[in-house]
Amino acid sequence: MHCMKHTLSIATLLATFSLGTVASEQETRHLIGLGALTFADNCMKCHKIDGYGEEALYPSLRDPGLLANKPLLIDTVLHGRSAPRRNGGEEDLMPALEFLTDREISAIIAFITNTWGDEVLLVSEEEIKAAR
Repeated sequence: MHCMKHTLSIATLLATFSLGTVASEQETRHLIGLGALTFADNCMKCHKIDGYGEEALYPSLRDPGLLANKPLLIDTVLHGRSAPRRNGGEEDLMPALEFLTDREISAIIAFITNTWGDEVLLVSEEEIKAAR
């Protein structure tokens, strides 16, 4: 009996390691849930609940080009976005959210791509660390 328990725990351990880089459906759901909460606290004021944004002031999150571009999403959430003003200089369109943890940023990206994109983009915490 002892041998059976030991074998089972090794099998469980091996299964865990083999799934290491691929998020399970449950992990993905948890990440999207965290993303929804983090979005509500940090993004919804400007982007609104529907993702269209406040009139023309804030960019829509319903842009398929944005939602399919992992590097641009990471950069935008971390460092914000600005645009040239007509009379010169830069205008901030979105503040940097670098104060969020790597997991929270990963979660926001999972949430917005799940909600308004064609597929959930999963960004690892390592990818976010590298972009900081």
